[in-house]
Amino acid sequence: MTGWWWDVAGLAIVAFAVVDEVRTTLAVASGPGPLTQLLTRLAWRLTRRPAVADSVPVRFVGGPGVLLVGATLVSWFTLLWVGWSLVFLGGGGAVVGSSSGVPASVWERFYFAGYNVATLGNGGYQPTGVGFQLATVAAALSGMLLITLGVSYLTSVISAVVGKRSFASQVTGFGSTGAEMAAGLASPGTAFPAVVSLSALSSTLTTTGQQHRAYPLLHAYRPRSPELGTAPAVAVLLDAVLVLSAAADPADRPPPGVRRSVLSSVQQYVTHAPAAGGEQAPPAPALDAAGAGRQGLAVDPARLAEQTADCAELRDELSRRITAASYDWPGASS
Repeated sequence: MTGWWWDVAGLAIVAFAVVDEVRTTLAVASGPGPLTQLLTRLAWRLTRRPAVADSVPVRFVGGPGVLLVGATLVSWFTLLWVGWSLVFLGGGGAVVGSSSGVPASVWERFYFAGYNVATLGNGGYQPTGVGFQLATVAAALSGMLLITLGVSYLTSVISAVVGKRSFASQVTGFGSTGAEMAAGLASPGTAFPAVVSLSALSSTLTTTGQQHRAYPLLHAYRPRSPELGTAPAVAVLLDAVLVLSAAADPADRPPPGVRRSVLSSVQQYVTHAPAAGGEQAPPAPALDAAGAGRQGLAVDPARLAEQTADCAELRDELSRRITAASYDWPGASS
C-alpha cells in the first residue's frame, strides 16, 4: 500500500486543513475557510430545531456554539492527522521501528503521524530518508501551528460572545422596546445624554457586526432569553433612534450624524447575520407615536411615520434575522 499518489493526496489534505485554519483564524477580513463555513451552516440549521438546541447533551456542554467550536478544532486536527498519515504511506520504508528497523504497518504509520501532529515527541518509530524526515518536522510544525491558532481562535470567539451579550444587556437595560429606550435616553431640552449613549452603542454594534463576519459560528451562541439576544437588541436600538429622531421638541433629537452612524451599524449587522429560517417572517411592526407618549416622550406622528418609512426595508430585513434566531420582535408578543 505504497506509491507517490499517497504523498500527493496527503499533502493536498494537509494544505486544505492549513489554509482553512489560517483563513478562519487570521484572515478575518475574508471570512472563514470553506470547511468552517460548511460546519457553520450545518450547525445553524440543526440548532434552529428546538429538539436539538434544547436537548440534554447540547445543554450539558454549554450550547451548540461550544459544540461547533469543538467540531471545528477536531476537524482541523483530523485532517492533519489523515493527511500526514497518507504522506507516510507513500514509501515502503518511510517509517520503521526505532529498535528493529522493520517497516511500520499501516496502523503504525497512522500512530506515528498522530503523535507527531499532536507534538508528543518521538516514540518507537522513526522516519527514513531525507524526504520523510523533513515531512516529520513539517508534521510537528503543523501541529504546533494548530495549537497556537486554536488557542487564539478560542480566545477571540469567547471575547466576541461576551461582547455581543454585553451589547444586548446594555441596550435592553434602557428598555425592552424602542419607545422605552428612547424615553430612557431622552432628557428635556438637550440631546447630549442620548448622543453619548447612542454613539457608544453604535460603535459596539459595528464591532459585533464585524465579529459576526469573521466568526460566523457566533450565530450558534444564541441565548434562550431574548434580553440577551443580539438581533432583538439591534431592533430596540434602531427603533429608539427612529423615535428620538421624531421627538416633538427638536432639542431632544440626536444629530443626523449619530442617526446615520446607528443606521450604518445596524446595516452591517443585518448584512452578516444569517437569515436562513426567517424567509417567512412578518414585516416589522409599525412604530406608534402613542406608544412613545405613554413612556413620557412627545413624538411628532408625521415625522415618526416618515422616519419609519425611510427604514422600512432595513427593519423588515432585521425582522427576518430575528425570526431566524427564533425570537419575536421586541414588544410584538406582549
